Amino acid sequence: MFSEKEKKDLDLLVNTGKKQAGKLSSMLVSNYFVGFPSEKQTEDVYQEMMSYLEQRGIEIIDDGSEVENDDPLSPMPEIRPFDPSKIDIDMKTMELSSIIERLKYNEINMNTDFQRKSGLWTDVQKSQLIESLLLRIPIPAFYFDGGIKDNWLIIDGLQRITALKKFVIDGELRLSGLEFFHDLEGLTYAELPRTFVRRIKETNIVAYIVKGGTPANVKYNIFKRINTGGLELKPQEIRHALYQGAATELCKKFAKFSEFQMATTYSIKDDRMMDQEFVLRFVAVCYYGIDKYEGIPDNYLNGAMEYLNSPDKIDEPAMEKQFKRVMTASRSIMGKYAFRKLGENGIRRPINKAIYEAWCRALFFLKDPELVILKKRSSKVYNRFLALCSQAGFLQVIKASDKKSFLMRFTYISDMFKEVLNDTKNKSR
Repeated sequence: MFSEKEKKDLDLLVNTGKKQAGKLSSMLVSNYFVGFPSEKQTEDVYQEMMSYLEQRGIEIIDDGSEVENDDPLSPMPEIRPFDPSKIDIDMKTMELSSIIERLKYNEINMNTDFQRKSGLWTDVQKSQLIESLLLRIPIPAFYFDGGIKDNWLIIDGLQRITALKKFVIDGELRLSGLEFFHDLEGLTYAELPRTFVRRIKETNIVAYIVKGGTPANVKYNIFKRINTGGLELKPQEIRHALYQGAATELCKKFAKFSEFQMATTYSIKDDRMMDQEFVLRFVAVCYYGIDKYEGIPDNYLNGAMEYLNSPDKIDEPAMEKQFKRVMTASRSIMGKYAFRKLGENGIRRPINKAIYEAWCRALFFLKDPELVILKKRSSKVYNRFLALCSQAGFLQVIKASDKKSFLMRFTYISDMFKEVLNDTKNKSR
């Protein structure tokens, strides 16, 4: 599949990786890939290249640098406004047997897909939690979303719950690395003396239950503030946990489309659900509506998830068709520079979320013949967009999060396309 020259270049990448302890950054690999001739920039070639590197012992590390950080819709450190009176949390003191019983009957949601890279505990850490229970050492409180009575969602305490499940319910964990009860080393739950089994079940814990009447946006804030896992959850990971259903399935499915991956030159990784967030941003600006944006980014994207879970959403096949259409058009018009700020030096910059949204919406509302014209006039589009990226006004609105700036950036891109299309009409007269 690769020419001799391409193999030599790949071998240079391999040698570079070996000098870096067998690792290469995803940005470096992506930049090499977009240097291929356009006809070879396909998903099959990309996967073949990745296999070539992996077979030679090179690990590709996501350095996160392929998505620009100055995101106007990213969560800010300050508190997001919401009505505190709508927080409805019930504090309960209960025996651990109540949690064990819920685990036994699958009444606690153990779907940890959104935390699959969160550094789950080792068997020693799990065992030492069990030892803490045997020693009667109090453990931290648990937080659950109790909106669905028979399917509590873990807000905080996932790793502790997982340890309990592995030991008590699944019987998979053998105690190891104990500091006090050395005689229990290697035992499973079923092999514990009855005294210790009773001690585990009768341990008193504190559980905070977020009740069902609490609005989704308030739950989002609670989840974001309370969760203390080893790896800070990203906004889309929290949405994935709170908005299970059609929304999560659609975002996950669309993120795998080759049209999306090609348009973004495989730059948006899936390990922290960033790829799914980009799908959601498309849905938000093209279907949920830019008029819904009120200056609070989290609420806006949460609303788009609610829209996808509602019966009012557009049929998924129609949405899929439009998503692929927009991604294909972006790639056809801008090539490897799609969704990125441009500069006179020609350096390919990271993907910019605000530009991605503005391009998606503008292309979404153009007709197919207009997209064909823009593709034919791609160099004209490039030059117009290059000029736009040098304008202070445009740069300001793609960095700001207020409603006026949010709406203005869509106008900038839409007007740019109209100018190119009008130039074409005038020349044809």
